[in-house]
Order: sequence, then C-alpha cells, then structure tokens
Amino acid sequence: MGVKVVVDMAASVSSGEPASHAELVERCLVKRNIWLRFPDALEWRFQQAGEARRRWMITAFGALAVGFFAALLVPDLLLTDDVVWTVSWWVRLIVFPGIIGFGLAWVHRVRHPMVLERLVGLAGMIAAALMVFVLSRSASPWAYSRIVELNIVVVFTCAFARFWPALSMCAFVGFVHGLGTWLMPDPTGILAASTSVLLGTTVLFALSASYKLEHDERMAYLLDQRERALQAQLQEANDRLARVATTDPLTGVANRRAFDDFLGAAWMRSQAQGLPLGLIMVDIDWFKRYNDHHGHQAGDRCLIAVAQAIQGCLRRTGDLVARLGGEEFAVVMTDADAQAVHAAAARICEAVRQLGLPHGASPFQVVTVSVGLASAQSDVHPEAAALLQAADLALYRAKEAGRNRVSNGQVRQEAA
Repeated sequence: MGVKVVVDMAASVSSGEPASHAELVERCLVKRNIWLRFPDALEWRFQQAGEARRRWMITAFGALAVGFFAALLVPDLLLTDDVVWTVSWWVRLIVFPGIIGFGLAWVHRVRHPMVLERLVGLAGMIAAALMVFVLSRSASPWAYSRIVELNIVVVFTCAFARFWPALSMCAFVGFVHGLGTWLMPDPTGILAASTSVLLGTTVLFALSASYKLEHDERMAYLLDQRERALQAQLQEANDRLARVATTDPLTGVANRRAFDDFLGAAWMRSQAQGLPLGLIMVDIDWFKRYNDHHGHQAGDRCLIAVAQAIQGCLRRTGDLVARLGGEEFAVVMTDADAQAVHAAAARICEAVRQLGLPHGASPFQVVTVSVGLASAQSDVHPEAAALLQAADLALYRAKEAGRNRVSNGQVRQEAA
C-alpha cells in the first residue's frame, strides 16, 4: 500500500497537475532541500505546525537573553566601571529588557510564524549593537578585549534561531565587530586579528549547527507528513473495503451482513434504553415474472428504483434500509412505536405503486410491493430473532392476502 501511494504521488507530480499536500511532501523528500525552503503552500504548513512550540521556546529564549544581558553588569563593574552608572545599567536593565518585552508581547498578539523567526535574529542584532555601544563609551584599556562577548551573542542566538535569520544576525555581528574595532583602540595591537579569527570560527560552527538542526527538523516534518498521508490512504482503503463489505453493489443500500449487525445492535440498545424498535420487510410482487417478461436489465433498474423509493419514505437518519437478497428489502426503525412503523410501511407501499413502473405480468400492471411489519417494546423478548420472525410472518400474510398491501405482525409475549 505504501509503495503504491508513493508511486501515485510521483506520477501526479510528473504529470504537471497541481500538487496536493502529500505530493509536495514526496517531491521535497526526493529533492535535496539545501536552501531550507519548501514550496510556499508546504512552507506555510510547516511554519504553522511548529508555531505554538516555537513561540513558547522563543519566549524562554527572550527571558534568558534578558537575564544574560543583565548579568554582564558584573564584568562592567570589574573591567569597565567608568560606564556602569552612566550607560551600562540603563542599557542592560531598562532598554534591552524593554525591547525584548515589547517584542514578545507583540509576538503573542500577532502570532505570525514568519515574523516570529525574524524577531529572533533581530533580538541578537540588538544585543550585539547595544553591547558594542556600551563598550565604546568606556575609556578603560579593557574595553576592546570584551568585544569577544559578541561570540556569546552568536552562539546564544544561533541555538534558537532558524538558519536564515541566524545568518543575517551573524552578518550584522560581523559588521558591529568591525565598527567596534574602528571605534575602540586596541591596546595590544594584536587583539583585533585574534578576536576576528575567533568570531569567524564561532560563526562558522554556530551556523553549521543551526543549519543541521533546521535541516533535521524539516526532514522529520516531511517524514511525519508522509506517514500521515500513508495512514490516510490506508484508512481510506479500509473504509472503501468496509463499504464494499456492507453495501449492496446494485442498489447502494446496506446488504444482509450490515442488516444483521445493525439489527442486533439496535435490539441491544432498545433493551438497554427501554426504547421501541420496528422492523419492516418488503418484497417486490411477482418479481420473477417481471424479470422473465421485461428482462434482467429492467429487473436491475426496478430494484434500484424500489430501493430509492423506500429510502425516500424514511424521515430519520437513524433508520436503515437493506437489501436482504433477490427482491426482498428490510427497514429497521429505531425508537419507533407501532404507529410510526405502520405509517412508514404504508408510505413505502404507496411510493412504489406511484413509481408507475410497468409490470406486464402483474394483475396491477405496475410494480407493487407486499409489506410486513412488526414492532416491539424492550421488554417483549430478549432476542432480535423474534422481531424478525414476526415481520417475516406478516409479509407472508400480505402476500397470501393478494399482495400490494401492508400486514401487521405481532411479537410473542415471552418472559425475558
């Protein structure tokens, strides 16, 4: 089954027809996704599928970022204490937390996955810019050495951001690093080269990890979606088989197997809930003569028309119409008293007669039916067979009395 589904997907994709979700998934699995981007329809589904989890993960990232940025007050006090009370405390405890808090509140309000991912990279850019701003305001000889803290921003952000926002953030950090090197003097003359190499190495490893994580996440999503598609196809096939097993192929109503199962379940439910249950047996009058006179193809059309007429006479979705075999049909009516069952039987008899199907071998000259019915309360008999027998005997009496009529049956009063 799984192989057939994959082949069907591939055939549809190659035909140039608009691809379904399952076909897009299969196409992306076959083609290497080096750019970490699905076709638009699939990309939107992917982003939506992980949006809630990503939103709360990024909320945690924002809280950690605020805590980390505030903790840098300690090295500010130890190495660049000249800016602690003029710039550092204000930037680290007011400006950055305010920006992050506003961004997170907006994210939870807007809930747009694409915007959410870009804000993660933007948060890293803001942290890097504010960090260099604070250091550039210090006259301490240790100020430039602290530019290595940008590496922490890179690693921290890449751990949460998707690859493309992370790449944009790293490019911006490289720019900020160069700006800091230009603004702040290097007291040793060698730190600029060392910090540049360190930053480049950090960016390379962090982006590689970010790429691998997102690539694996996307592959896991595709495999999960393919599994879901295969399960849906299998379920559809099983449902189709179940319909075939319980449906009469000619008339489209339930078959004998479905009738037996439904009647047994309806009887047990009526017993448990104290509800009445009705059964109607319908037999097409002189149907063998009809086939002999009009032909078997006309007989098939007659069976279909009668089945549709019977269904049209039922006004409740809980009732079942079944073809028991040949020209015999049955109707199970749940929670229906004797009066409702008799009214439905009379409607069926009249509806078939009103079809006006010519019957040259019938004394009525049109197709008619004989109907037998029975109804029972839940305390009448513990077996559904009693109701079936009573309706069958009523049908026999209707045929014996001249056909084209309704006959009532009586369920025997036996102790449960």
